[in-house]
Amino acid sequence: MAALAITSSCGSGKPAAEADDFDYTADRFADIEVLRYQVPGFEELTPQQRIFIYYLTEAAIAGRDILWDQNGKYNLAIRDLIEGVYTNYDGDREDKNFKALETYLKQIEFASGIHHHYSMDKFTPGFTQEWLVAQAGKLPEGTVTNLDTLLPVIFDPTVMPKRVNQAEGQDLILTSANNLYDGVSQAEVENYFNALKDTTDLTPVSWGLNTRVVKENGKVTEQVYKIGGLYTQALERIVENLEKSLPYAENDAQKDIVSKLIAYFRSGDLKDFDAYSIAWAEDTKSQVDFINGFIEDYGDPLGMTGAYESIVNFKNNEASHRTEIISGNAQWFEDHSPVDPRFRKEEVKGVSAKVITAAILAGDAYPATPIGINLPNANWIRAAHGSKSVTLENITGAYDKAAHGNGYNEEFVIDQETSDLMDKYLFITDNLHTDLHECLGHGSGKLLPGVDQGALKAHGSTLEETRADLFALYYLGDPKLLELGLLDNPDAYKAEYYKYILNGLMTQL
Repeated sequence: MAALAITSSCGSGKPAAEADDFDYTADRFADIEVLRYQVPGFEELTPQQRIFIYYLTEAAIAGRDILWDQNGKYNLAIRDLIEGVYTNYDGDREDKNFKALETYLKQIEFASGIHHHYSMDKFTPGFTQEWLVAQAGKLPEGTVTNLDTLLPVIFDPTVMPKRVNQAEGQDLILTSANNLYDGVSQAEVENYFNALKDTTDLTPVSWGLNTRVVKENGKVTEQVYKIGGLYTQALERIVENLEKSLPYAENDAQKDIVSKLIAYFRSGDLKDFDAYSIAWAEDTKSQVDFINGFIEDYGDPLGMTGAYESIVNFKNNEASHRTEIISGNAQWFEDHSPVDPRFRKEEVKGVSAKVITAAILAGDAYPATPIGINLPNANWIRAAHGSKSVTLENITGAYDKAAHGNGYNEEFVIDQETSDLMDKYLFITDNLHTDLHECLGHGSGKLLPGVDQGALKAHGSTLEETRADLFALYYLGDPKLLELGLLDNPDAYKAEYYKYILNGLMTQL
């Protein structure tokens, strides 16, 4: 399964889908292919916009270690150990143990921890424990202080085997290796948050989004991600750079968004996060945009705590034409949705969609990156204030160009007719699938009154992504796309259908 990306390139000025002289493949190891992506259009931004992006980028990468720690309590210590052995090694670098250590280092750097980013299974080292102990003994004194604790975490397959466990009939917290909980069971966590929730509140708080739940003195409590709380050092660096970005914001709305985010990182108050999310969703005029914070909850088996991530981007005005057409017709798609009418929105509010060029990806968005996002996640904000849907076309362009000529389609696509259809229409239908997934899938529908948005618990994230994909696949073949001028061939959708099936049945397995 290919994943993005180790490096970016600001330069060609050509769309990623057209830049044929760019080497998109950066590295291959284990089951990973690492791709590069370009940042076309960066030179056309004003100096003010570029400086704004620079400080947002510095803020984004300042949170790197937060994600590593969220993914596992020993991840940072293991990273220091493996990096230390790698950089200080003075033996034969063709030795099989060293080559295996190099692969393992790449795996954990790619996954931001010792578990695979996709399967969630713990990596199996190809080097021996004895060899690692010998090399660790050569490191400067004081470099490694807890080797006895780290060795079973690295080598014993029964210790912390899965970062996120969602198997039925098991305690999902006690059997998951992430560092979002400590000393508490699933039942204790669920009881704790159920006592806090008010199902009659029309603006419910996203409980647990920015906390680590632990037991202190026999009592369940939350350690809040905020300045002065958990991850304070990283958050102080993030806020420092956000404050430096303020003079370079494009407009007052953008300054307000950054200021509200700073206030949230200082207070840790989820009402402050809601205020930031509303301001962000309502800003549709700024060319430069970004997300930063604890957002997607896929790394939490209970679907509550957000992983740290950041994406800094700017609008691709030309490519955004198609997403503007889709969002402008959102009510039609909602009205014709093949679901029980009780779950359709009578009035679709504030669905804005655009195609963006990603300038930087960080935290949970890097290096295995999304190709589209739709935020905010809070259903009440979507209903009252709308949402923003984006497609990262320089990322999808990198995927598309890297796939050409690698022999995969020649080997596995069933016939030349299908291959020709994919060559002609896959790039546009793949992007349309993402557009429809984010704008119509996540942006559509409503909950029945009194239903808690976290009612599906561990299954919520998986079913929400499935729902969005089904919406996209359903409408991709609808004649409405021909009527709107988004496609010019009634069979074009088949290119994406074939790729989707091939991806699920082969590539991801």
